[in-house]
Amino acid sequence: MVLIVSLILLTGYGQDLINREKFYETIEHTDLSLENVKRISLDTAEETVLTNLKAPFEVNEIPETHTKYLVYDDVEFGIKDKKVFRYFFRGDYRTAKGIRAGDEAEKVIDAYGPNYYERTDTGTDIIGYFDKQHNINIEFSFIDKKLIGTIIQKY
Repeated sequence: MVLIVSLILLTGYGQDLINREKFYETIEHTDLSLENVKRISLDTAEETVLTNLKAPFEVNEIPETHTKYLVYDDVEFGIKDKKVFRYFFRGDYRTAKGIRAGDEAEKVIDAYGPNYYERTDTGTDIIGYFDKQHNINIEFSFIDKKLIGTIIQKY
C-alpha cells in the first residue's frame, strides 16, 4: 500500500504543485512549524535521517528533479540538496496536533482550524493548509472519509 501511494505521489508531484498554488493566495496562514515525524522535520539533513532511522527499506532516485526518496515502513522522506523537503506518512504516526490515519476530516479541521482548502487528486479527497511564515504546506488525503496519509512539504 505504501509503495502504491508513494508512486502516485511521486508521479504527480509537478502537477500537484500547480494544483496547490491556486489556493495559496486565498488561504490564510496556519502555523505548522512544530510538524515532524520520528523527530525529523523539514530541512533536516539527510545524514541525520539516516543516522536516526538507519537504512531505508528502499531508495528511489529521480534524476530529472535531483531528488530521492527514502522509504521506511509507513513513512517516506523526500530529499533534495541533502535536506528533507517533504515527507509522507500513514499508519500510526501522528501530526503535531495528534492527527493520524483513520481520523475523519472533521477532526482535522477541529485541530488545524478553518483556514484550509479542498481538492481532489487521483481519487482522493484532500484538505490542505499553508504556513506562510515557514513556507510549509500540509495535506491530508482521505478515501471514504477516512484519513489515509499526510504529506508535509516545503513550497
